[in-house]
Amino acid sequence: MKTIVLLSASALLLFSCEKVKTYQCECVRIVDANTWNPQVTSVPIKGKEDDAKTQCSSMSYSYGWNDYQDCKIK
Repeated sequence: MKTIVLLSASALLLFSCEKVKTYQCECVRIVDANTWNPQVTSVPIKGKEDDAKTQCSSMSYSYGWNDYQDCKIK
């Protein structure tokens, strides 16, 4: 009986935890409207998926059509 309770509790803990892992945030930056030569960077973000998406999208910016950066989770 103890074994069944222990296994059930272990399974419940394993499946109820949110997954914390490392996500890759890829940012593409366009400077001086050079769409043929973008600067691409990849930034690792460790955390939950929703938090990683929020943090990654916060790195995006736009100063007009000739200088902007778009970041997305890959």
